[in-house]
Amino acid sequence: MELRIMNPEELRAAYGRDLVEAFPPAELKPLSVMERMREQGIYDPLGLFDGAGEPIGYILLWKHPDGRYILIDYLCVPAGRRNGGIGGKLLAMVRGRYPSDTVFIGETEAPTGDPAADALILRRMEFYRRNGAAFLGYDCALFGVHFKTICWAERLPVEDEILRCHQEIYLRQFGPERYRRYIQLPLAPGEALRPLCDWTEKPEE
Repeated sequence: MELRIMNPEELRAAYGRDLVEAFPPAELKPLSVMERMREQGIYDPLGLFDGAGEPIGYILLWKHPDGRYILIDYLCVPAGRRNGGIGGKLLAMVRGRYPSDTVFIGETEAPTGDPAADALILRRMEFYRRNGAAFLGYDCALFGVHFKTICWAERLPVEDEILRCHQEIYLRQFGPERYRRYIQLPLAPGEALRPLCDWTEKPEE
């Protein structure tokens, strides 16, 4: 297996075939935004390819300008490849690809109170726990979707530093006005979620 940055054609194929299947519109940013962020040098769309060159998983990374903090934007295994341990391999391989002091931040959907929906959400949270994620003390909401915040690091920084860099990743891309409109980071206990909407806004130029 080979983990590498996808070329533009591979990213477009992954988006149209697998990412749109795996993520609802409120959680999936437009392909054009991913492409722009890649051109800016702040986005690493990684694909995991088997020996025949077929994609078997994706992990898309959104980098803080300092290079040390990286947000795991999307982790995706194509439908026909799921439940085979590929997601765990992706998390292990990506941590070995970047410097040892890298801090990886993740967001996993929070339980909603709906038993039918929460069964999958809780399984996903348990997957991250099994694969070494630390659950942090603050939540966030993005475009009206509530997330728990998770982190991987050899030495976990103080949470205030993680939160500041997490905020800066979004703020630098969206600008203050759109940030206030769509991003609740952190989400205060009991704070109402903003209205649910698709991730259709373009970042600041």
